[in-house]
Amino acid sequence: MITDTNHFDILEIPLSFRPDMNLLKKNFYRLSRNFHPDFYTLDSEEKQNEILIKSGQINEAYKILSDDNSRTKYILEHYQLMSEVDNLALDSSFLGEMMEINEAIFDLEMDFDQNRLLKIQEMVKSIESELKTKVEKDIDDFENQINTIKALENIKEYYLKSKYLLRISENLATFALPKGS
Repeated sequence: MITDTNHFDILEIPLSFRPDMNLLKKNFYRLSRNFHPDFYTLDSEEKQNEILIKSGQINEAYKILSDDNSRTKYILEHYQLMSEVDNLALDSSFLGEMMEINEAIFDLEMDFDQNRLLKIQEMVKSIESELKTKVEKDIDDFENQINTIKALENIKEYYLKSKYLLRISENLATFALPKGS
């Protein structure tokens, strides 16, 4: 059920959706210093390659674990819960709501109106807030090892929905850019 490579082990922190970010950073800097390739220039080529690989693993682990979305995706992949067809599993009411928002964005592109833009942005923020509120209990359950599989499934649904909202937010952000950017 669990894959071999574990970024949490590499950075010597417990697997968590809410890791101690200070510990994460502290361990990253300590390990980066300990396994920096410049300190191994006089060692054998084999040892230098080993350190280079270890240094790369440390950097990759930090990059993924220091970002909420990347960390969530990583944990879901770690438990082998992600697949290529996951987006098809989202409920139709959510997908319908996303379609309506995308149509409203398309209308904005054709005929811009600042008030409609603000209304769409508020709608997206409201949906994001509602999703975050719902997922907090599931993260608590996972962290406390309560109904872990169900919690992970709900977190996965949150993650997939948040990806939709992120794309929409990115589309909306283009309206704030000055013409010609």
